Amino acid sequence: MKEIDKILNKGEKVFWEGAPKFWPFFFGTSIITTAFGLFWMLFLLPFGGFFGYGILFLPHFWVGLVLVVGIPFYQIFVYKHIYYAITNKRIIIQKGLIGRDFEMVDFDQITNAEVNVGAFDKLFGGNTGSILISTAGTLTYTRQGAVAKPYTMRNIENPYDVFKFFKKISHDVKTDIQYPNKYRPSTNPGYRTSYKPMKR
Repeated sequence: MKEIDKILNKGEKVFWEGAPKFWPFFFGTSIITTAFGLFWMLFLLPFGGFFGYGILFLPHFWVGLVLVVGIPFYQIFVYKHIYYAITNKRIIIQKGLIGRDFEMVDFDQITNAEVNVGAFDKLFGGNTGSILISTAGTLTYTRQGAVAKPYTMRNIENPYDVFKFFKKISHDVKTDIQYPNKYRPSTNPGYRTSYKPMKR
């Protein structure tokens, strides 16, 4: 359900918008946790008696049940609230299960971006992939050092085309911020110069 219009600024225009494709989005998170949960529950069976009720009193059993059932159901319910937009000012990521949460990335804050086409995109998406966007604020520092947690537009269709479009807009907006149109010369010979090292 798209609710991005609620947070658009005056004069802000949406150039691209979309949502993740369901099957690669669903399996990309659920299949790993479900498989681990099943393995965990099977491992616990001897401790509660095979098909016995004793296993129900083991807290670890309920952890496994959440992994097997809870995570997939969460993915199904949250899916309809995930939406992405590229505007003339920023990237907007909408998510949230009960209320709407928004993550916003201004173009001038972006330090790196990449495209990732995973196995589940190939198997279930056909032509889907994810765009990962990093800023200085996406680094989380742990005992092992800095860990990157980029903003992600997951499992969108035509990821390479969207990525090229995003990079173009990002470059144009950054250029406008750093060197506004009003102060640009009509010609810029810098683009036609070549590096000439100084002679000593």
